[in-house]
Amino acid sequence: MTELVNISGLSITARLSHGDLRLLEDVDLDIGRGEVVGVVGESGSGKTTLARSVVGLLEKNVRVDGGSISLAGEQIIAPGVDRTGRVRGTAVGMVFQDASRSLNPLMKVRAHLAEVLRRHVRGISRNDIERRSVEVLEQMRITDAKRVLDSYPHQLSGGLRQRVAIGLAVVTRPSLVIADECTTALDVTTQTKVVELFRSLVDELGIGLLFVTHDLMLASDLCDRIAVMNSGRVVEQGPAMEVLDRPRQDYTQRLLRAIPTWS
Repeated sequence: MTELVNISGLSITARLSHGDLRLLEDVDLDIGRGEVVGVVGESGSGKTTLARSVVGLLEKNVRVDGGSISLAGEQIIAPGVDRTGRVRGTAVGMVFQDASRSLNPLMKVRAHLAEVLRRHVRGISRNDIERRSVEVLEQMRITDAKRVLDSYPHQLSGGLRQRVAIGLAVVTRPSLVIADECTTALDVTTQTKVVELFRSLVDELGIGLLFVTHDLMLASDLCDRIAVMNSGRVVEQGPAMEVLDRPRQDYTQRLLRAIPTWS
């Protein structure tokens, strides 16, 4: 499998009024083309900080003070280096937790897609925007793409809004997609459909997917490999079934024991 993303020794610190707080400590993680890597852990474990660092969406008081991130062999993040503006929205797409917050309620879906395409695809024509917009919604398994294009976000179900948000992330044909807790607000049935959609997109398009979640069962359904984070560190990683069936670390074992069971 061809390596797409290499995160090596990444350390990130937040500067607070009462002193510095280390958010990530010496994190190593690779993502291959056509591979789904899950990052799991409790709230505050560093999952979202790791995801946002890849696309340069860290807060102003947060700095990278060790290690690096490379995409397709090009270093995009290191201490004093931030080239994420070159790849954000083009080579890297991101799906956030709440689709409602990433969609402007005053804009139709058509306008959202057109805005992304005009911003990131130089010289794209009006006809190509229309064609790509319909094409990406059909990739999202939306059967009535024309109706959805002419709908406002509030006119769509939560599941459809999330599919549109995923469509916005992939319409520029990126090589990497980052999904940050994007199934949290969905019901179980819709979560399953979104996971199936992600799996088909990875298989069909050959993209890499970084899937951030606190839900180990969802991760087991979707991910090829899993990295478990605790207090800003990757404490365990490996093939998904190996990590979940034979966890080596006590923290991973405690996460698994916390999963509700029905008898």
